[in-house]
Amino acid sequence: MTKKEIEKMIRNKLEANYNAYIRQLQTLPADSLIEQAVQIAATKLIFKELCEGSYSTEQMEYLLRFQNPLEVVRDHWLLEHNVPLDGDNIEHILWTLSDKQAAEPDYEIDEAFLLPEQGVRMC
Repeated sequence: MTKKEIEKMIRNKLEANYNAYIRQLQTLPADSLIEQAVQIAATKLIFKELCEGSYSTEQMEYLLRFQNPLEVVRDHWLLEHNVPLDGDNIEHILWTLSDKQAAEPDYEIDEAFLLPEQGVRMC
């Protein structure tokens, strides 16, 4: 098979997987959808990336082996990137925010809580 044929086959399979996933989600109640929000977002991200990205022929041939390559890639992505939120992770986030103070340009500041040496900020 040519690379173009493999790309077309994997795209068709991914689209079928994604459409089946969406149909399955449409049968669920709202509270269940909320509980699955991370998985839903990951599925959409992986689908878009796999369809729009350019990957090796060998990688695409490997994914074609699976009935649901979308699920395979999504589940492995979640294993590697879905870090559980615990005290240590929150501590790291808070340290990063306060150390770099990078959030200040993106969020509204409460002037009542500025330190005296910070003075009044102008927008």
